Amino acid sequence: MDLLNISLRVGLSFLLIILIMPIVGRKPVSSLIHIDLLFGLIAANMIGLVVLGVVNNLAVGITAIALWFILIGVTRFLIQKSKWFHDHIYGKEIVIIKEGKIMEENLHYTGITGEELLSQLRRKSVFQLADVEFAVMEANGDISVLTKRELQPLKPKDLRINVSSIKEPQTVMMDGNMLDEPLASLGLNRKWLKTELDKIGVAEENVFLSQVDSMGELYIDLFDDSIMMPKPSTRELLLAQLQKVEADFISYSLETENKKWKEKYLKLAEAIKEVEEKLEPHLMA
Repeated sequence: MDLLNISLRVGLSFLLIILIMPIVGRKPVSSLIHIDLLFGLIAANMIGLVVLGVVNNLAVGITAIALWFILIGVTRFLIQKSKWFHDHIYGKEIVIIKEGKIMEENLHYTGITGEELLSQLRRKSVFQLADVEFAVMEANGDISVLTKRELQPLKPKDLRINVSSIKEPQTVMMDGNMLDEPLASLGLNRKWLKTELDKIGVAEENVFLSQVDSMGELYIDLFDDSIMMPKPSTRELLLAQLQKVEADFISYSLETENKKWKEKYLKLAEAIKEVEEKLEPHLMA
């Protein structure tokens, strides 16, 4: 097989793989079911036969591969739309422990032994069967475990304590560049971030990555990891909090459609600004 022919086969096969990747899906290898692996292995084998020239007719080989992936796509569509077909292909979850008791018949049906069950439980940090209230084997063979209520971690809800939701941290700097959109989503601005950097003596171009969490705490990672960043003093923290409150009021004024409250928020922001200007010489001294 000449160089041009093999190059053509490899190029077309690679292009075909790129085009059909959305059909394959995004499951990690660890979560693939036997049918997913089977589909992938057969497809890889078919592509290999075409690339190596075992299938002499290139058009026939590519047609066969394309047809195979069309069938995979149809199968996945049926799996999503039909509960019966989904259960037929992937199987159903099986309860193996209920109300603290092992369901021996179900355990036997899964094909795992008692020792394998104990091993799976240990992976979930459960070392005593007596601690398990409910356990089910999922379709992919993994075991989900619910421990008894008295052994579950205490939550604020159990104590009837209301807690605020935690939002994901926002990346506000990357490769020395300030990112306006994440800052705005937190009600902050470049001035606030520049003030924070100045307080710890860090130049913008030295920042590799910086994030702000939902509590307004700033995390900074520098290009040079040998540099130790000082923690801001109490006075500097107070100024930063005032600037944060000012930014919050401005953000609230932009979010509300009520003219009365919009004016109130802006007046409060101006009042905080005046306090900042009066205190800044003393706080930054």
